[in-house]
Amino acid sequence: MRGFEARIGGVPVEPAVASHFEWIDRARGIARLRTAEGDLELVVEGRGPSEWLVTVAGRRIAVSIQTWRERMLAEAEGSARAHAGPVEIRATLPGLVVAVGAEAGSEVSEGQPLITIEAMKMQNEVRAPRDGTVTEVLVEPGQTVATGTPLLRVG
Repeated sequence: MRGFEARIGGVPVEPAVASHFEWIDRARGIARLRTAEGDLELVVEGRGPSEWLVTVAGRRIAVSIQTWRERMLAEAEGSARAHAGPVEIRATLPGLVVAVGAEAGSEVSEGQPLITIEAMKMQNEVRAPRDGTVTEVLVEPGQTVATGTPLLRVG
């Protein structure tokens, strides 16, 4: 699987060269893995676009497949979470600030909407990258921002 990384139980694996996966009944999650050693029947349960639980020979295994891009984004997110210092949140697109949902001193949770920016008649939420305290709000509703403009800081 060129351009992808497969992990079983969180450990990177290389697919067997002479293996072939095929669905027997996709709607019920039943598949077959053909290898040089023989065929294995699998039960595949989806947990998202790239994560599954696969049951084979009575054993349930977490399997994830990520593209190069997904892997890089996950590594960057993990690195950002590990950084304990203040985070400056910047606009990722130009637009008009239509709402500010946080103020200096407020506690925020990861994923919480903080600012809404309207661009090309679509509203885009800027969310908290991690738990923390808003230390400074740098924009206000009605203000136009460019890509890269600092919006607020979370400590």
